[in-house]
Amino acid sequence: MKVLVLLALVPALAHAGDPCRPGAKYHGAPIDLDLKDADIHDVFRLIADVAHINLVVSDDVAGRVTLKLKRVQWDLAACTIAASHHLVIDVQDNILLVRKGH
Repeated sequence: MKVLVLLALVPALAHAGDPCRPGAKYHGAPIDLDLKDADIHDVFRLIADVAHINLVVSDDVAGRVTLKLKRVQWDLAACTIAASHHLVIDVQDNILLVRKGH
């Protein structure tokens, strides 16, 4: 294992690229989120803090999100938020990169 705090991310890191690909298995620790009209950058930063992951969000990512999630794996939450805003999440080494889709 790379680093103890990245245990939840290890399965995603084993397959660098798109952790949100169809059929992906989500292994992140479950989180609860209840946010209304939150800036998407702040939401991804919150997920990164809770999941103990490294994160880069591109400047061209913008938007707001309202969500209420209970006991949802953090990686599933991140992929769901990304999908709702037509964003792409890539894994590069031990960093999640969130950017606009093509």
